[in-house]
Amino acid sequence: MAADGFAFLNRQMKTKECGPVLVAVLEDRVVGAIGPMEIGPDPAGVAQLMPQYFAVHPDARGRGLGRHLWRAAMHWGQMHGAAYQLLQTEVGGFSDHLCRGEGLTTLGFLHARTV
Repeated sequence: MAADGFAFLNRQMKTKECGPVLVAVLEDRVVGAIGPMEIGPDPAGVAQLMPQYFAVHPDARGRGLGRHLWRAAMHWGQMHGAAYQLLQTEVGGFSDHLCRGEGLTTLGFLHARTV
């Protein structure tokens, strides 16, 4: 994750104009991030908080950093006019547990298989 996900966000920020990235820092080290934070219209023209990359480094998990990042991102979206956000999580994964812990409910499931 650290090599791929955070590097992806770093490249996004350096190579194109994009919204801010919210980070969690422990001992002068970035250990979590969510972003880029951007608002865009859905097909009906309603403002939505666009999907973000969201991760907390495994060494820093269990300290509530993911929940703090999540809540900060939802606050950012609300303050910038987003009416909603659609989320995609891996069933049973860290993000799924966080979303359920925040009171969100599943709208449906998608199963993909390589053929």
